[in-house]
Amino acid sequence: MKNIVAIIPARAGSKGLKNKNIIDLCGKPLMAYSIEAALKSEMLSRVIVSTDSERYAEIARDYGAEVMMRDEELASDTATTYMVVENILKKLGDIDYFVLLQPTSPLRNEEHIREAIQLFEEKKETFDFLVSVKEAEHASVLVKPIEEDMSLKHFDTDFSAYRRQGYKEYSPNGAIFIAKPDAYLEQKHFFGERSVGYIMDKYSSADIDDQIDYELAQVLMMRGKNE
Repeated sequence: MKNIVAIIPARAGSKGLKNKNIIDLCGKPLMAYSIEAALKSEMLSRVIVSTDSERYAEIARDYGAEVMMRDEELASDTATTYMVVENILKKLGDIDYFVLLQPTSPLRNEEHIREAIQLFEEKKETFDFLVSVKEAEHASVLVKPIEEDMSLKHFDTDFSAYRRQGYKEYSPNGAIFIAKPDAYLEQKHFFGERSVGYIMDKYSSADIDDQIDYELAQVLMMRGKNE
């Protein structure tokens, strides 16, 4: 079995939704869904939660994850994902690659993780990274800035002839990132021509950032349980 490590970043505190990473979602703390999906995938050597909170650490261990407490300089909201991952990779030593699972994607399940890893295995001679994506809600032709004068001058398409079906574009959904350690440490992000996309459906792509996202995730999760 390859040495593939899951990293789940779970800093305490949140500006948009208080204690977002451990907020109760249908009877479990939010990050529990990512831990359980990682463990159930049976594709990972280790499942590690990176946190700055002893409370979060206790919850992570209760659900079966290992914990790496963050160094003090990585406990602030100015610490980037790269800084956190770099710190963990230095502590881990030699691994084949890692899978970053953000706890804000509770509907991403073990099958998605398996499929993403299998796709990366198939493509790893060509690609160094994998990023999960979903079909974009709006085509880029519909997303433009508005200047201070409130003019729509940047919307210069003839929308009378616009057909959504004519545009198939994708956006990252934040659920799964995979990378070869050396390539990630060199590039410091997951995107670009050496990155392959793993397409997920809209339902599984729910990403919790604020109260509306949280309420929507509750509805989607309950719908999934009742089907």
